[in-house]
Amino acid sequence: MLWIKYLREWVVNNTKHKLQFFFRTMKIRNYPLKKSGYGSWKAIFKNPAPIEVTSYQTGSVLIDLDGALNPNHVKSPRISGTVEVPILAHFISHKKLGNFLLDAGLDKSYYHDPYGGVDTPLKEEYIQDKNQNIGYQLGNKSSKINAVFLSHMHPDHIAGLRDLSEKIPVVMSKGEMEDYKPDLYGDFLHDVETVCEIDFSDSEPISPFSNCADLLGDGSIWAVSTPGHTMGHISFVVNGLNGPKLLTMDVAFIYENISYGVAPSDYTWDVEKAQKSLDTVNDFIGLIRGLEIIPGHALP
Repeated sequence: MLWIKYLREWVVNNTKHKLQFFFRTMKIRNYPLKKSGYGSWKAIFKNPAPIEVTSYQTGSVLIDLDGALNPNHVKSPRISGTVEVPILAHFISHKKLGNFLLDAGLDKSYYHDPYGGVDTPLKEEYIQDKNQNIGYQLGNKSSKINAVFLSHMHPDHIAGLRDLSEKIPVVMSKGEMEDYKPDLYGDFLHDVETVCEIDFSDSEPISPFSNCADLLGDGSIWAVSTPGHTMGHISFVVNGLNGPKLLTMDVAFIYENISYGVAPSDYTWDVEKAQKSLDTVNDFIGLIRGLEIIPGHALP
């Protein structure tokens, strides 16, 4: 296991020093939360907001099906082979409160270089067509984003930050920064000025989820804690006039995760916790009639 020894040495010799510099130059704040008092999803969805979601494909990636669906799960279909899946970012337009982004996808670096200019031990290879990057697709709207909410800190969900203004606040779950390893995966937060952390200990339970955060304070966008894929992974519920949407992010890579009830095991911090989160997501899906489901790597 020489590669493990190499990675440990890499972390010890490089990450500690660079992260110390990184945290000195970035402002890390708590994201303000206000308890809604709704108590149930039924009550929430009776009060939809003037909010729309536009999903952008910013590239694609090849994934192994026997890791996208945990082969060790008793319900696993044990499908082998690879499939090309989209890398997404979701633009939120709220008529009263402005514009937001759920995950950032890929930036323009990947059109010329499948590694996006990243040269680290765990760099990932992606596929991107010309003008497919998030900055180009958003155009002038990119300057009008109030915040970027990140589901987690994997490159295919955060690299697009390099296309956006460094002044846009980046919001993530508390605990995700602990899993941020720029020397291993790439430093996509290098120029970001402010990171806000959602402390789910200050959030509220809305069955079947134990921790839910009303991000804008009007019941329009909810972050729900779904750990497992990463330590602080979150999924999103959008409560719009066209009906509720569940953006699973990487709790479910593809629709088959939901239909088979089997969570991913690849790129996953804790497979057991990831499965529990998927089970909770499926419980939620069973409760809500008319819910639109958007997995982490499947187009709506």
